[in-house]
Amino acid sequence: MASLVANEKPQYARLPSQDDRQDEESISHHSQIQHELNWRRRFYILLFCSASAISAVVGGSAYKLRTAGSAFSCPILPTNHGDVEIPYSPAPVKYVNKLLVGDPDTPKFMGQPRPELDEAWHELLDATLIRYSGDELRRANNATSVRHKDGGFVGGLGISHSLHCLKRIKQYIHPQYYYGHEEQNWDELYSHVDHCLESLRQEVLCSADVNVYTLKWTRHSRFKPTVKVPQPHACVDWAALHGWMKGRAARLDDMVGPPESLYEDH
Repeated sequence: MASLVANEKPQYARLPSQDDRQDEESISHHSQIQHELNWRRRFYILLFCSASAISAVVGGSAYKLRTAGSAFSCPILPTNHGDVEIPYSPAPVKYVNKLLVGDPDTPKFMGQPRPELDEAWHELLDATLIRYSGDELRRANNATSVRHKDGGFVGGLGISHSLHCLKRIKQYIHPQYYYGHEEQNWDELYSHVDHCLESLRQEVLCSADVNVYTLKWTRHSRFKPTVKVPQPHACVDWAALHGWMKGRAARLDDMVGPPESLYEDH
C-alpha cells in the first residue's frame, strides 16, 4: 500500500492568475450586457407590435367614421358617456354616415296633403307596436307592459312616438283635409299637438345634434344668411332598424284586454 502511494504522482491544480480572473470577469460582464441587449430588443419588438396593433384599430375606426355611407355598430354615439348610465335596448342599432340634405324621400313628405304623403307616413309608422320578452323589459327597467296573447309583452321604441307626434303636427296644420269631414273636439286636438311639440322639444335637447353647420348668402335675403349643413352626420340606419321592428310587429288585436275591475268604479 505504501509503495503504491509513493509511486503515485502528486496531482496539482494551477491557481488562477490575475489575468484569468480578469478574463472571467470580462466574459461575465459581456454575458450580462448581451442579456440586457436581448431583453431590450424583445421589449422594443413587443412595444412596436403593440403600438402597430393599436394604430391599426384606431385608424380603422377613424376611417369608418370618415367614409360616407359606411356603417358601424354600437356602442351608441357618443362613446364617452362618463358616469352616465345608458339605458338598455334590444334594438340592434348601427350607424351610417349620411347627408341630411338631398334625402330622396323628402318630396314624399313635403307639400300639400295628398295620397302619396299619407302613404309615406303610413309606411313610416308601420310596426309602431312591437313585441318584447319579459327579460328584455326587466333589463330596460320597465318590468311590465300590456301582455301579448302569445306570451311576452307589447310596447314600442321612442322613435315611433316621435314620428307619431310629427304626423299629428303635420295633420294639424291642414285641418280641413284631415279633420273637416266630421265634428272634432278642437280643444283635445290642440292639447294633443301641444303635448307633441313639447315632447319633441325635449327630445331635440336630449339628443342635441352638435354637428357643425355653416352659413351662406343667397338671393333670398340681404339681411339673413341661409343655413348650410353639408357635412355627413352619423345617423341611425333607419332601414335596418325598421326591418327589425317589422319582424317584431304587434297589433292591438294581439294584446290581452284590460281587466274588468279597472272600470268597476265608473
